Amino acid sequence: MLSWRCPITLLVILLVNLAMASWLLYLQGLQSPQARQKAERVWLRHIDLAPARGNIYSRNFLPLATCQLTYSIWADPHAIQITAQKFWGRQVSRDEIARRVSHMICNLLKGKAISEEELTKHLSQTIKNRSKGRPILVRFVWVARQLDESVVANLKRILETKRRDVPLEWRILQAGLGISPEMRRIYPYGRLAAATLGFVNLDNVGCYGIERSWDKVLKGKAGSVELEVDALGRPLPSGYLSYLPPQSGDSVILTIDEQIQKAAEAVLDEAMKKFQPKSASAIVLDPKTGDILALVSKPDFDPNEYRRFPPERFLNRPLTFVYEPGSTFKPLVAAALLDHGVITEHTVVHCNGIWKTDTFSVRCWVVQKGTAAHGAETISDALIHSCNIAMAQFALKASYRQIYETLIKFGIGRKLGVGAGFEEAGWLDPPNRFLAKSAVRHHQATLSFGQGVAVTPMHMAVAYAALANHGKVMKPRIVKGVKDEKTGKVHWFEPQDLGSAISPMTASKICNMLVSVVEEGTGKRAKLEGVKVAGKTGTATRVVNGRYDPTKVVVSFFGFFPAYSPKWVIGIVLDEPAYGKWGGEVAAPLFAALGQQILWRVQPPRPLSLTQDLTALSFFSPVSGN
Repeated sequence: MLSWRCPITLLVILLVNLAMASWLLYLQGLQSPQARQKAERVWLRHIDLAPARGNIYSRNFLPLATCQLTYSIWADPHAIQITAQKFWGRQVSRDEIARRVSHMICNLLKGKAISEEELTKHLSQTIKNRSKGRPILVRFVWVARQLDESVVANLKRILETKRRDVPLEWRILQAGLGISPEMRRIYPYGRLAAATLGFVNLDNVGCYGIERSWDKVLKGKAGSVELEVDALGRPLPSGYLSYLPPQSGDSVILTIDEQIQKAAEAVLDEAMKKFQPKSASAIVLDPKTGDILALVSKPDFDPNEYRRFPPERFLNRPLTFVYEPGSTFKPLVAAALLDHGVITEHTVVHCNGIWKTDTFSVRCWVVQKGTAAHGAETISDALIHSCNIAMAQFALKASYRQIYETLIKFGIGRKLGVGAGFEEAGWLDPPNRFLAKSAVRHHQATLSFGQGVAVTPMHMAVAYAALANHGKVMKPRIVKGVKDEKTGKVHWFEPQDLGSAISPMTASKICNMLVSVVEEGTGKRAKLEGVKVAGKTGTATRVVNGRYDPTKVVVSFFGFFPAYSPKWVIGIVLDEPAYGKWGGEVAAPLFAALGQQILWRVQPPRPLSLTQDLTALSFFSPVSGN
């Protein structure tokens, strides 16, 4: 009997030991990475450290966006629950513990940027989700972000107290709360260039504008801290500690001139009050380099408090507002016709107020005004008087492909790659889109006076800059250079030449015609004292429910000065102004007001500063023309 019991007993013991050894081998060998990760979640606390974001400077190195040291509070819900049950007893529920601790925290922070109800909800949840039926402990939640040092002073004093006779409530806070330094993005000049700059969210991610487009350059590299903690979540004095310092982001230097930007915003603020448009845009360009000296979008917002504003204010309208340009498009079509040699400055057509063909008709604005028709007109007269009929007749002397090829060279119908956030490409119909010859002729005629084409204000500003730059198109740029914060060196970007849209001779002819528009035609109110201005007015009727509504218009003026040695290109666009509906009576005087401020900057009659209120010139006497 005993002879077979001993071997069986030994066999059972051997099998049990073999099973245990196999299980240990499985856990420590095959399941080692998973087991290690699970253990680390319990005894290691990982804290991310956000880097200091790079600054954004104006071209004169004025900081338009920078960072400020703040403090963020985090909590370990699991450690708080375990410690509280140890001191208050297990009979106290999880929700009651969360409520008491939340109340203490809110009292210490004096209710700054924190909801007691929301915090209670976070602290009561110690299980984030379930993986294969197993609970995953929540060891980290944010309590409050980016607080000033004065707000966290009381809590910081409690957490740093090392005495053994501290109140039980303090011990609970010490076991499950921590304070981490964090950088907060601030914009020292508030609304100045807000849509161009954009903003960053609480997680240091760029949203809109420069902050978004140049996020990889600006944001830097995050650091981290890993602490070894005990069962109650308290850091061990001699435990494991890993510190990886964050790396600051590089800074970006813009082409924006803060004084010109300030002046442009003051002029548009005045226009928003007086004319009450839905929106307004202003652009100032250097035609030689493509540098954007000012970029204004109204209504705007304060990036320091972006949550208080509707999202539509975050759009940079000079890059995203798509519209039919109207008469400001006429110089581009005229340049295409002259450059291809299909007309000369002496070619004459006739305006009788209404021009009818077999398939379509064109009305001149004189009909709406109730004035006499223009009669015989050259291409220069057509621009001076802003005559739709003359422009349509001139345009039909060329092929659509000829006009299309020149407009594409000007940058029409494509994204320009400004690098200041999202931008629209607009639309220009390709030559192969039309099947019927009559459809091509109709589209070609309306295109000549800026209908049937979609552009942004930036498209028009770049095209006018090409006219001012002897026909050469420069890529518009908003970033002038990037400063390496480690070495202090600046990598400057070179202006980018995109080629010539038209010949220098054609550009010179168009320039002379645009000077006549301001001296004799619809742009008289864009004149600047002592300086020749070249420019064109525009009044574009909006399409409502598939039809043009004459009561809803987009008014604009694009021009440059000094006309024969241009240094500045200015574009002004107002969408559906409540008062005034012609480009000559609304946009042209705004151009003059901004132009005068720029000239004062070159030769100022009085000091200018960012804190000074700049008032636009008076621009409310009525004039005719579009």
